[in-house]
Amino acid sequence: MPARFVARSKLNNAILAVQTAIMERPNLAGEAPEKAAALAWLLASRSSINAVLFIPPAHCRRPQDVGYRLATVDLATLAGLKIRQDSGQLTPKVINNAVWQSIAA
Repeated sequence: MPARFVARSKLNNAILAVQTAIMERPNLAGEAPEKAAALAWLLASRSSINAVLFIPPAHCRRPQDVGYRLATVDLATLAGLKIRQDSGQLTPKVINNAVWQSIAA
């Protein structure tokens, strides 16, 4: 990412940057983990967000078509997820239950 963009970026710019990257590469974290990490840092640096979910539709025509959810998850939940990751027990279902289902409740 160009330094000028990072310096002037607001949260909505960071979200659009992630939407654009996801549109171009739906499996961004798996295919370009460094880029995904940089974008995650950008989101976190512009807010208190520490959990994101971006969902591209089947036929994405523009970056804004990529849906997203943002959240701030407590440290205890993050620590529990890290323990599960370290023990090889972290799955999408575990993350969904710990992060997104708890927010919906």
